Amino acid sequence: MRMIPVTCPACGLQILAPSTVQGRSGVCFSCGHAITVPASGAPGVSPSAGGGRGALEFQPGDRVAERYEVRHRIGQGGMGVVYLAQDTLLGEEVALKFMRPELLRTEKARRLFLQEALVTRRLRHEHIVAVHDVSLARGGVLYISMEHAAGDPLRGILRRHRTERRLIDVRFAVSVAAQMLAGLEYAHRYVIHRDIKPENVIIGANERVKLLDFGLAKAVEEDMAAAGAATEGERREKRRVVGTLLYAAPEQSRFQPLDHRVDVYATGLVLRELLALRTPSEPLEKMGQVRRDVSPSVMRVLEKALAEDRDARWQTAGAFRRALEEAYEESYRPPASPTGARASAGEASTEGMAWFSGGRFLMGNSGVREESPEEEVEVAPFWMDRHPVTVAEYRVYLEATGAPPPRYWNDADCNGAEQPVVGVSWHEAAAYARWAGKSLPTEAQWEFAARGRDNRRHPWGNLSPDSTRCNFGEHIGGTSMVTLYEDGRTPEGLYDMAGNVFEWALDPFAPYEQIRKQPEAAAKTPRRAARGGCWRSGPGELTTTARRGFFPETQSRALGFRCVLGARV
Repeated sequence: MRMIPVTCPACGLQILAPSTVQGRSGVCFSCGHAITVPASGAPGVSPSAGGGRGALEFQPGDRVAERYEVRHRIGQGGMGVVYLAQDTLLGEEVALKFMRPELLRTEKARRLFLQEALVTRRLRHEHIVAVHDVSLARGGVLYISMEHAAGDPLRGILRRHRTERRLIDVRFAVSVAAQMLAGLEYAHRYVIHRDIKPENVIIGANERVKLLDFGLAKAVEEDMAAAGAATEGERREKRRVVGTLLYAAPEQSRFQPLDHRVDVYATGLVLRELLALRTPSEPLEKMGQVRRDVSPSVMRVLEKALAEDRDARWQTAGAFRRALEEAYEESYRPPASPTGARASAGEASTEGMAWFSGGRFLMGNSGVREESPEEEVEVAPFWMDRHPVTVAEYRVYLEATGAPPPRYWNDADCNGAEQPVVGVSWHEAAAYARWAGKSLPTEAQWEFAARGRDNRRHPWGNLSPDSTRCNFGEHIGGTSMVTLYEDGRTPEGLYDMAGNVFEWALDPFAPYEQIRKQPEAAAKTPRRAARGGCWRSGPGELTTTARRGFFPETQSRALGFRCVLGARV
């Protein structure tokens, strides 16, 4: 007679039941908990594994808890296996992490795991993968249902750069560490991570960072310490560092009581690896052995995070983050140029401009033909005018150069000093930008400034346009002062990125695919791109991805421009 392995989901007792009783329910001989003999061949049951690794094997289409439909495996590590699944109740994709049964063998460890998981469920932060639920699969295997964070593990990015022998940009390294620290700053109110390492960091679109596996190491540590130990002395003897030893703080290796500063230390190790492309096991006496573009101020912040004495480290993740961001700003942000009137062509001033550090972000909208496809693109650091060029600013240019005034220059409805200059062709706008030592923005620069890495639908966020945020829908009947709509500013303080006037862009109005893959063919396109919508526009033209095309000689009451200045970093 064939026997079927059955594991109690409460106490972990394993028995063999005859196949003639499959599907029937009963109680555990040990703890009295209700158990059901699984059907033969059910997912997650392996006679050879006896509830071990075989319990972690699922096939596409398998059901878990009658709610989750398994798609495919997306990863595995020292603590378990992760599958992508469809939550059939809510109709959304989730990640299911099944814990290796051999890691949580004792009842106390399981209780502690559940306690930690319940705490982790409370964590709701943009840089932390959200945990939805904790339960037991067939075979008594604990699993966690959590947000599916699409992206690349940081370990994969590091490995790729090492293979290509290509250093990671300092800006990206600092950005990743700062986002990790922002998540930790929030999480430390409730839990210590204990296992910060590149494998537990996901880099998604727009370089957004997500941290995984908060608090899970604590239960495993308890289990390893307690397994087979009858006395407290034996528990201390068996205690070992849990997680990845390479990223363990000195106090973890010494088995001392731990606090949130172990995560500060581990984040410092991750930042050092990002900058040097060397793991903690590889000797690195000085960063100068690897690269010379890491500033002393950034290095001082990093070295303090890696102090052996935890009292000498940054005492909180927040303090580490603020110091790191300030050091980067001090060293890498180009100094603002002198303010005042421009004396001659080519003298660029950053007065009235906002700074953008650049990087990768999602550009485009696959749902609209003219705006598709949505893809990640990269922009270099730049400055951008806080508002469209005004009539007063354009007058300075005319007086300095003797250039002819644009169309509508004498129209009383649109020639107020603080209104945007209109009636300028693409060539006139480009000539002004050259005189100012700047240029018209590329569409990527414009969208990066308007949309941001948080994927804003509108420059101010995701709320619908209204008359307090922008000038649109002909509710004024013409252009308005460029600083009128404070509620419509971007987080960096840019005005009128939606409504008032369309803004000329440097690029031809061609499909993105052609611009990116066939730039010479795209350059022959007669029209030029314009962004942002205008005072006549409906809501559909006010999104951060919307684009229009105009012939370069167009001179319209609804068409102006602003400038950008590429940064030398």
